Amino acid sequence: MGKPRLIILIRHAQSEGNKNREIHQTVPDHRVKLTSDGWKQAEAAGLKLRSLLRPDDTLHFFTSPYRRTRETTEGILNALTSSNPAPSPFPRHGIKVYEEPRLREQDFGNFQPGSQEMARMWAERAEYGHFFYRIPNGESAADAYDRVSGFNDTLWRSFGDDDFASVCVLVTHGLMTRVFLMKWYHFSVEYFEDLRNVDHCEFVVMKRSQENQKYILQNELRTWSQLRKEKEEMREPESPIPVRKKWIGYQDGNDAESRRRQTRRKNTADLFTEDVSDVEQIEQEDIRGESGKSIGTMTSLGNKTNGRYYSAAGPLHYGQRALQSRQKPLPQELTLPDEGRDGGGSRSGAPSRTGSDESDDPSRRTVRSSMAMALHGQLGGSSSPHRARADALGDQSDVDDDEASQ
Repeated sequence: MGKPRLIILIRHAQSEGNKNREIHQTVPDHRVKLTSDGWKQAEAAGLKLRSLLRPDDTLHFFTSPYRRTRETTEGILNALTSSNPAPSPFPRHGIKVYEEPRLREQDFGNFQPGSQEMARMWAERAEYGHFFYRIPNGESAADAYDRVSGFNDTLWRSFGDDDFASVCVLVTHGLMTRVFLMKWYHFSVEYFEDLRNVDHCEFVVMKRSQENQKYILQNELRTWSQLRKEKEEMREPESPIPVRKKWIGYQDGNDAESRRRQTRRKNTADLFTEDVSDVEQIEQEDIRGESGKSIGTMTSLGNKTNGRYYSAAGPLHYGQRALQSRQKPLPQELTLPDEGRDGGGSRSGAPSRTGSDESDDPSRRTVRSSMAMALHGQLGGSSSPHRARADALGDQSDVDDDEASQ
């Protein structure tokens, strides 16, 4: 019949060695059998193969002599020739099966050493290179390549036989599948080492072209470089700029109520214009000057809305329902140092440009206090320069008249 129209390579089903590597320490590699799941995989592979075949196809099987590959072949044939779910067009007696020792697994030595030594050996193999590294008392992939090359030559010559089948099935091992493809398609050593292993009972299909009679690989082989690339693409890019956390509101969930309870800084002048509906009088006291003459009254107020208590001179205390305040008599004038950060000034740390008409001592100068003016009701309207100074007050000292008008 000539060249087969299909060459199909199938890796063996799951074996006990795939499930437990330590079994190779006590069981020879060629005697390792399939697991129960492995038998199911083999039968599923038989049904898949049946779906790929034509009713007039003939088959030749070449299998590795290892127990796990022979059992995989048996499972495939059971499903392929079964009358369930329908009578099979491929009777068992019409299928030829050959054991081919050159398709055996790469020789890893006799009984394998312990897991620690095997881990060291695999790490050394990865560093040295999978193709040329020779297992102690075993083979390298290059050794396996040599024997597969001999098998390929034999197989090619068999294509000239008149009774050669239309479909050729090779049941072998993972590494031997890659070595077979490397020899057939002239893969480089670098590409061979980049190839990932095929799955259990995975089909690698080579289809003959009607145009040039060459075999075209129908599979897209998986590589380690492609896997690394896919992982890099799935990884989220790291932002070089840290992302600020968005404000999500107050923890109690009641934004309006929480904002209302927030302590807010007030200008000095605002203390005298607060809504009377929100305050209540706690205490009232006369304010007297140095001569003992009454110059006004000091009223202690409490805010009923936010629970804040203060006097007319500024905030005094928080969180108490009653306030016992005794204010010293406030002078008409306040004496301030000439300069210094704590003594006040036009700016933080800048000297106060204060002039004195009442003292010859250059180290102490007297300025008109906007606080005292506020208590005397001398702030005037919104156009008054003293009003601008009072509105600018918070925790800062007074400034002179020239700077307040700038």
